[in-house]
Amino acid sequence: MFSCLHLPGLPAEAALSQRPKDHPFPCAVIADTSQLNDPKAPLLAVNSVASRLGIQAGESSIRARTRCPELRLLPRNPAAEQALHTTLLELAESLSPDFERLRPDTLIADLSGCRPPTNRPPRIPKLRLTLAHTPDLAHLAAMAEPPVPGKIWHLSDFDPLPLDILPLAGVAECESFLPVLRLWGLRTLGELRQLPRQEITNRIGPAAMRLHDILHGRFLRLLRLHRSPESYNRTIHFESPIESLEALLFQASRAFQTLCARLNANHRAAGIIRFNLLFESYDPISRSIVLPKPLNTPAALLRPLHTVFESLSVPSAIAALELELEPVLPLAAQREWLGRQLRHPERWPDTLARLETLLGPGQVGIPVPEDNHRPDTFRLHPASGPAIPLREPHEPSPSPLPLRRFRPPLEVAVASSTGGNRRPLALLTGPHPGAITGLRGPFLLSGDWWNPGGKWRRIEWDVEMENRHLFRLVLLPPDRWLLDGVYA
Repeated sequence: MFSCLHLPGLPAEAALSQRPKDHPFPCAVIADTSQLNDPKAPLLAVNSVASRLGIQAGESSIRARTRCPELRLLPRNPAAEQALHTTLLELAESLSPDFERLRPDTLIADLSGCRPPTNRPPRIPKLRLTLAHTPDLAHLAAMAEPPVPGKIWHLSDFDPLPLDILPLAGVAECESFLPVLRLWGLRTLGELRQLPRQEITNRIGPAAMRLHDILHGRFLRLLRLHRSPESYNRTIHFESPIESLEALLFQASRAFQTLCARLNANHRAAGIIRFNLLFESYDPISRSIVLPKPLNTPAALLRPLHTVFESLSVPSAIAALELELEPVLPLAAQREWLGRQLRHPERWPDTLARLETLLGPGQVGIPVPEDNHRPDTFRLHPASGPAIPLREPHEPSPSPLPLRRFRPPLEVAVASSTGGNRRPLALLTGPHPGAITGLRGPFLLSGDWWNPGGKWRRIEWDVEMENRHLFRLVLLPPDRWLLDGVYA
């Protein structure tokens, strides 16, 4: 199944988008704005009202005004034309990632494996969207008058169409043999379909044979696929500010359909979701969602975004939404029988989003020890980032007893000797008070001495109490004592 998206008179519709009061009147666009008052200037495009009055693109303005004195000539608006063409491309991408750009006003999409559209896109009221079993038949159906949007055209539906529709549909070399067909008394496509294929080929040539095959649905050409630039961001400005979560998710889902079509067309997946919520009179809210697994479907991408949206407290109604996906290569891996892995990896982004909502951005990750001698220093590795490189194991401790550290260390009061070399004598507070009977140390540790704000220093002792329990005692200068752990 193929679909044709055709917007008749795109330059005229683009010019009228800035002049809503001129919609009920016949209007035409002059290609060169400097020739707006030239009576011989050709018309570039006309709107539907002027087309019903018999005015066609290409004729001079004085001839068109002689036929219709109420015709209004409008200057061309290239910016509005580009915006309208971009909207057409987005609609085609939302239908299928495989489509052909015949002209700026005509696109043909291959709907193989896609769901056919059920209604006309509301953003372009004049758009014609037709369905047929071959690309050329879908193009022919889009040129039919009056238009029948959303209908699946079968071969018999083309019989009443006139032969004059063939040049509009871009049928190759049809203008060279159309006069011959009219001399034979043919007026409709149905009459042309009834002619014998071999006889018409012998008398007119291969071009007529190809046309005969098109009308019988036997010619299925390959589309010259259009690939959009690798831009994976969308900005949606709302006509009325959005105040409900459901409306915001609906707009995000529509944007994800277009972005996922681009990802699939380029064999990519999304690794990070970035979004901005824009308000009319407040600063925007920006967030990034790191996905643990590359995703390329709208439903999967919408799930973690929904979780983050639920946690946000917005100051006012939302005026615009900006979405951006960071493309990565899709994950292709064979599951291991004995290796440990997530049981439901598609739920992991939702879990991370909920944790970041509770703890704040940048507070969720895998703690990785820093490569220095300072105890309890670590950095957060992204939970969904690349694998953590393995570190070489440290040499085993010379002590035969393992140290069971307290988390966090216990702050205690200590009686110590006076002078420059302070030695602990007894623990005065904490869960293990008493005199110190044995002592080993001090062990001096320090680092980052070149950094005034980050330099550190600690003094450690291994102490034995009266009950023969062994502890590690730490002094943080100038006078803070910590019970760091117990040897067990």
